[in-house]
Amino acid sequence: MSQVELLTAEQAPLLAQPFYARGDPGPIVRALAHVPELMEPALSFIAAAFGPSQLDSRLKEIVVLRVSAANRCHYCIETHTGVAQRMCFSAEEIAALRREAPPPSAWGDVEHALLAFSDALSDHPDKATASLRPLFGEAEIVELVTVGSATIMLNRFATSLGLPA
Repeated sequence: MSQVELLTAEQAPLLAQPFYARGDPGPIVRALAHVPELMEPALSFIAAAFGPSQLDSRLKEIVVLRVSAANRCHYCIETHTGVAQRMCFSAEEIAALRREAPPPSAWGDVEHALLAFSDALSDHPDKATASLRPLFGEAEIVELVTVGSATIMLNRFATSLGLPA
């Protein structure tokens, strides 16, 4: 059960109303609606971090789901399991990203580096990029760190507020 009331469109302050224009915006927005002055900057940052970029969306999703599993964020694990399924990750890949099974044997150096990076990011952030250096350029590393760090922020937000999956 959520630790705060998740505001409906009718309850949301005027500044939060545009975020409800297309229906239920989801638990993160419904919680942020309590502080509408944070909504625009927070949601813009989230959209930029997770949105289209030079980095393949599949690589980002590997990081998001694995970091969420490392941080035991029920909301993010369940939400991004659905995202991974829609992106055509196999059941074996999803189980590995959720830390429920070993990585698929077909995975190569890039996927293994992303797993190592994602696992280290929460526990040893000063060592997290070591696995990425041989395979990714500077801009890609900065983006992967941003995606992983934004995921950790959302993991803490969703877990602390008990957001429902």
